[in-house]
Amino acid sequence: MDYLLSLFHSVMNDERLARLLFVGGIGLSTVLVAITLLLLVQGLQDPSKRRLVMIKRGQGGTTVQGQEPPSNLQLMLEQVGQRFGSVAQGQNSAVRTQLIHAGYRSAKAVQMYWAVRLLTPLILVGVTLLVLPLIPKLSLIMGILLLLLAVGVGWLAPAIYVDKRKQARMSRLLVAFPDALDLMVVCVESGLALPQAIERVADELAVSQAELALELALVNSEIRAGVPSTDALKHLAERTGLEDIRGLVSLLAQSIRFGTSVGATLRIYAEEFRDRRTQFAEEKAAKIGTKLVFPLIFCLWPSFFLVAIGPALIGVLKAFSML
Repeated sequence: MDYLLSLFHSVMNDERLARLLFVGGIGLSTVLVAITLLLLVQGLQDPSKRRLVMIKRGQGGTTVQGQEPPSNLQLMLEQVGQRFGSVAQGQNSAVRTQLIHAGYRSAKAVQMYWAVRLLTPLILVGVTLLVLPLIPKLSLIMGILLLLLAVGVGWLAPAIYVDKRKQARMSRLLVAFPDALDLMVVCVESGLALPQAIERVADELAVSQAELALELALVNSEIRAGVPSTDALKHLAERTGLEDIRGLVSLLAQSIRFGTSVGATLRIYAEEFRDRRTQFAEEKAAKIGTKLVFPLIFCLWPSFFLVAIGPALIGVLKAFSML
């Protein structure tokens, strides 16, 4: 506190005015935060208001059997994110797509995302304000830079986390896709229709590749609900974001539209996909030699020269010292 007060005094050059503004700002901030949290918590504790929030949330005021009701913190974050989401409405479509690719399919995922991106900088700023007095001889400019750094890290960290989670999930789906494609070829050529083949593949991959199995199960559920097969497959491509799956969906849609053999289409695509994977593996193997240059130069060669030439250098130095 003394450090923050000294910052105010250094800016205003009036100790009385600085102390008055400092105390007033702390008091006003504390009152506003307390009132906001109290209103949010009390409003969510009220059964009628909580039911209204649940209805707006899309659950009709009830919870699914076996599913825990959302906590007050979750509802509060959704309300905060909804306020900001209405302002950033133009980016919501891209954000929702990114969250779906990362595995967040909740109806309120976008609101939670914006709420976390808004509250994380505030939390980091609060922590920074508590840590700043512990740093000796810290100038005003450096303190402001640290606060700005905390705001930037708090704003970018959730986006970076979601992007890393998206890349990891897409990598896992890409690894599981060849096995699913081969199983689908076998199922279709054995006489199963495409929906039954997708269901069988989802059951077979439920343990080893749970994420891809869930996506295939969603495709089958949409088909059972009356969604056309081509639309359900397009939804699969949109949820995964993989170009390989998008290419398969395009071929299957054309095969269904023109009445050609689905089994032949799957087998041709499986062969082409296997060739692409082989070429990709050969390309990565060809790059290994170039990637090993820097580890060899900076790690292996210094130790080799030390072992090979070190004793000779020591002998030469001893010989010169005896002269």
